Amino acid sequence: MLQIVENIQTASGVPKSAFPVLGGLLVGLVALAYPEILYWGFENVDILLESRPLVKGLSAELLLQLVAVKIVTTSLCRASGLVGGYYAPSLFIGAATGTAYGKIVGYIISHADPIFHLSILEVASPQAYGLVGMAATLAGVCQVPLTAVLLLFELTQDYRIVLPLLGAVGMSSWATSGQTSKGVVQDRRKLKDARAQMTQWQGTSSSNIGLPSLTYSSGVEPSQKESNLCKLESSLCLYESDDEENDFARKVLVAQAMRTQYVTVLMSTLLMETISLMLAEKQSCAIIVDENNFLIGLLTLGDIQNYSKWPRAEGKCHEELVVADVCSSNGNKCRVSCTVTPNTDLLSALTIMKKHGLSQLPVILRHVEDEGIHPVGILDRECINVACRRSRGKP
Repeated sequence: MLQIVENIQTASGVPKSAFPVLGGLLVGLVALAYPEILYWGFENVDILLESRPLVKGLSAELLLQLVAVKIVTTSLCRASGLVGGYYAPSLFIGAATGTAYGKIVGYIISHADPIFHLSILEVASPQAYGLVGMAATLAGVCQVPLTAVLLLFELTQDYRIVLPLLGAVGMSSWATSGQTSKGVVQDRRKLKDARAQMTQWQGTSSSNIGLPSLTYSSGVEPSQKESNLCKLESSLCLYESDDEENDFARKVLVAQAMRTQYVTVLMSTLLMETISLMLAEKQSCAIIVDENNFLIGLLTLGDIQNYSKWPRAEGKCHEELVVADVCSSNGNKCRVSCTVTPNTDLLSALTIMKKHGLSQLPVILRHVEDEGIHPVGILDRECINVACRRSRGKP
């Protein structure tokens, strides 16, 4: 459903802010025929599990229809950008599926008319199957098998349900574990690489320098982290059109977003000392200045990591390396191609960064008296995102 909505948005050009409205409209139309799919504060789940004498409840056919419709509408809500999660829909889907299964099994057993009436063929109430279905679905969708078992046992306080509960939850967790294994393996691989780089840096040899990412230790950029949160819980995401973002960025100045705490080094500063300063300040770059605090260049983590891959003159260990060695290798790496001033609006700064493929921009002030350029801050994409959110009154 996410892919379908994305393709529709790309083909039609409809802004993302309109999709929650369309999604809510479609869900409302479906709810006219199946009102049980709406969230009633778990009242609809209580109706499924309620057992009263002389009341059969919903039929198995209707329950299976509700399961299918609930899955489709939940997917539609998530894809269109509506606020919602997986917990409540999982409970409803599990309860409806389990109850329908219990009704079907009870019908088959009661109409089989066996020759020998064995007690082993007795079937529990459909509500018992509904409870087990709730736990199994919750365990599979949210990957919380232990929580599902303990939660249901606390609700029922019935030891007779433990064995079927463990079996269903275990089967559900095993069946859905393959869906998340690839993502888990990739996350573990990134974490392992980051730890290996840190270990290599702490015990580095004279031939190689390994440097972990200072800003993003997990190897995931902020945009990727936000996308992952959106997949996990849509209420954590606020979709806005490019026009709205540009409007906010046009009203905010660089002075309101730039980092005023940054690392400055000289060309003669030791590389080890520079990296230590970047680690201490949690910065991914350092501004290079001269003795008069005039801007010379910008040293980034990418420059240092690329420098570690280039062959260097024998006999010069890494403790003797200075910033000038990195900047002079493979051309003038540290040269600053673009700068901005505090009075520049964020939209212009962001346009410059996108055009030249830059992750950060030095913020400078020009002094006519000494004919020099002094750095006063550093601007990166994280600063821009934070400033735009602050201007919209969001945390």
